[in-house]
Amino acid sequence: MKISKVLTHCLTAPVGVPYRNCCSAWIRKREATLFEVRADDGLVGWGEGDGVPALEEIETHVIGGDPFDHEEIYRGLSKSGRHASSASGIEMALWDLMGKALDKPACELLGGARRTQVPAYASGFFVREGMDHLEDVAEVACHCRDQGFEAVKLRTGFGPDQDQRITAAARNALGPDVKIAVDATAGYDVAASINAGRRLAAYDLLWYEEPVSAQDVDGYLAIRQALSVPIAGAESLSCESSFEHIVQQQAVDIIQPDIGRVGGFSGVGAIDALAIASEVQVIPHAFGSAIRLAATLQWLATIPDEALNRLPAYLEVDVMENALRTDLTSTPLELEGGFVRVPDLPGLGIELDEHALRKYISGQTLVVG
Repeated sequence: MKISKVLTHCLTAPVGVPYRNCCSAWIRKREATLFEVRADDGLVGWGEGDGVPALEEIETHVIGGDPFDHEEIYRGLSKSGRHASSASGIEMALWDLMGKALDKPACELLGGARRTQVPAYASGFFVREGMDHLEDVAEVACHCRDQGFEAVKLRTGFGPDQDQRITAAARNALGPDVKIAVDATAGYDVAASINAGRRLAAYDLLWYEEPVSAQDVDGYLAIRQALSVPIAGAESLSCESSFEHIVQQQAVDIIQPDIGRVGGFSGVGAIDALAIASEVQVIPHAFGSAIRLAATLQWLATIPDEALNRLPAYLEVDVMENALRTDLTSTPLELEGGFVRVPDLPGLGIELDEHALRKYISGQTLVVG
């Protein structure tokens, strides 16, 4: 089997009710970059990444290659780790291809599944245009609880007073049994992070995410030392080397690599090993399309128990309006009793809906090969 063609699809889905976090402008559309890797035997692998490798790099390192030489292909694309984000989607698609060729889900090729289902938490709770935010948070939180989610993650970073109001609204609506995490989206400096974190600790937080930029390792250390709440972060980092300092310094309790940014399955495997060595918990970031979500599930099935120090292998489920998550697959992921089953179809475990793909393609599809 040889790779004959790589297509890069840029997808856009409009959002009916715009929303934003503490740092963004109003989000009026959701976007994703999908890679379609075709083999000469007719099989197709799919991946999602942040960024696109140069077309000449795809021509040189991918076209004509064997998907089972995935390490060599990835090294060529990533140039010793400097471009992990742009290589991630193609690396992911190679595992989808290999799984389809062997009629096995990717998790089996990655050393075997340690679990067949994982608990999910609802991630979203952005400010929605034209709505009373506190009422909206309470209503959506209750809806998520009624769907079976055992935990939710709120967006904070709006100032300690407003953050406390948001968290109190969710806790009052949910009661004591549903777990709550908060994500400040790197909206604070160290002092404000500590101030907000101390006030939110009273709400029995699962974790306090991204209080400051992931590049501010000293800031994370100061925040972790000042607070009793577990500190999480690093979703924005790419490639293994960018994680080394924050993990080895134990500046966070939980790291949150994104499989679409850190080099696909090759990258997350290396980060798992790094986390185990430093006794840091791994909980993936997964805020993208159905492709990234499925790949994250395959990875979650394989994460060693040693990388799950305090919490289970949580799956982040984006509950904001995102047709690229809900419409792209004919095999939707379903929540049952707070858990999502790891799909056991070959490759990433899902089947792409070609009609939906065509509906959301925006601009020209790039073709190499």
